[in-house]
Amino acid sequence: MERSETSRDSSEYAEIVAEVFIETVLKSSARVMCCDHDPEVTPALMECLQYVYLHGASPIREIANGLEISLSAASQLVDRLVRKTLVTRRENEEDRRLTKVELTKAGEEAVEQMRRRKSEWFDRILEAMPESERKAFRDGLEGFLKIALASDDNVDRACVRCGMEHVAFCVVNKVRAERATAESL
Repeated sequence: MERSETSRDSSEYAEIVAEVFIETVLKSSARVMCCDHDPEVTPALMECLQYVYLHGASPIREIANGLEISLSAASQLVDRLVRKTLVTRRENEEDRRLTKVELTKAGEEAVEQMRRRKSEWFDRILEAMPESERKAFRDGLEGFLKIALASDDNVDRACVRCGMEHVAFCVVNKVRAERATAESL
């Protein structure tokens, strides 16, 4: 149903387009996140694997915090990944709460394969766009994030999931630096 009062320049339309964008990226990412060698490796399991891939050997508590899930849910994900031989669990003999989760070679390969497929999917779309639209897309996303993250405490959350090593040009790093400078004044 078309709404005649909504203009292309309205924030309502921008919100709708943003929601469709988010949903498209999430659903497409979920499709490419599934493992070729094991269809039972769900996007949630892949997200857990990717967290360990990006952060190295991690206690379950850190995984839970990073994925913003309960400790119980993180523990269940890790149990499933251990059964699938995608991670190992190294328990601290003195304190079981300090258990470290590490990727196996198969887990590392699964994450690298998923990241490659996800990148190829995104590349195909970007390559189909004219250069001017790609630039406008990137600039628009960065402009939105600069404002949204500058007034929010979600800067650290954004870093936990992005999957990029910390690069100087990253908009999240720029916002973090600007916030740190402002706080030190």
